[in-house]
Amino acid sequence: MIRIDVPATSANLCVGFDTLGIAFNLYNSFTFEKNFMDDVSSFAKEYQDNNMVLEAYRSFFDEYNLKYIPVKIKLINQEIPSERGLGSSATCIVAGVMAANIISKSNFSKADLLEICAKIEGHPDNVLPALIGGLCAAIKGDDKHYFVKYNISKKLNFYSLIPDFALKTSVSRAVLPSSYSRSDVVHNLSRIVNLPYAFENGDMELIKAVMNDKIHEPYRLELIKNAKAVKDHFKNGTVCISGAGSCLLLITDCDIKENKIYDFEIKKVEVDLEGVRAYEI
Repeated sequence: MIRIDVPATSANLCVGFDTLGIAFNLYNSFTFEKNFMDDVSSFAKEYQDNNMVLEAYRSFFDEYNLKYIPVKIKLINQEIPSERGLGSSATCIVAGVMAANIISKSNFSKADLLEICAKIEGHPDNVLPALIGGLCAAIKGDDKHYFVKYNISKKLNFYSLIPDFALKTSVSRAVLPSSYSRSDVVHNLSRIVNLPYAFENGDMELIKAVMNDKIHEPYRLELIKNAKAVKDHFKNGTVCISGAGSCLLLITDCDIKENKIYDFEIKKVEVDLEGVRAYEI
């Protein structure tokens, strides 16, 4: 039996739409065991017919034309809420692919697994940090992904602001425009190139300056109740949407004593630097 722990991720980081992502120390944990037939009966009923973990596991065998090995899958620990912008779907994809890699004895590296994970997810900004941890950015070349992992200053504190309501990614994407002005694109480009430097040096003044998006946040903030009020509240930091929402992410160099604001639970999180891990149990 194999146990796989996958960290939460926060994608976009304001100006890094569909490009940047960071991993945090909240985890979804799964076990995988060879079986005579596929079995996801331990999952809630709504996740049994179209189980994303199992679909990712099967996709690995299809992708590499391997003889299929049936599996029994259990979700044994869930710290990441669904449909909140913390990468819960990415944990399912990464766990399924990693388990298939191990059970089939394929021995692909995490960098290799990014290709199939990104293919399943549709973009790499959540699956990449879930695989390798830390703050990362990825691009798609002609036939492969290229990525960079950046350092993060220990001066920075991160807080996940978790509301009591979900927001489907499909709804969050539907509000985005089909095209953008040149000025808005340049606005974002001039900021995203400086974001890794700001994070690496813990430069809060620069972080505040670069965390100003014109591609997705102006449209999505309207879908998240009290999001604008929360952004205005934290003067000593900056707040952005986590992934597609509904969670928000607070970045600051201060300690936050509050544990709730409006409908958001305030939870301090640490950067996960390792990414997915697997154990035999």
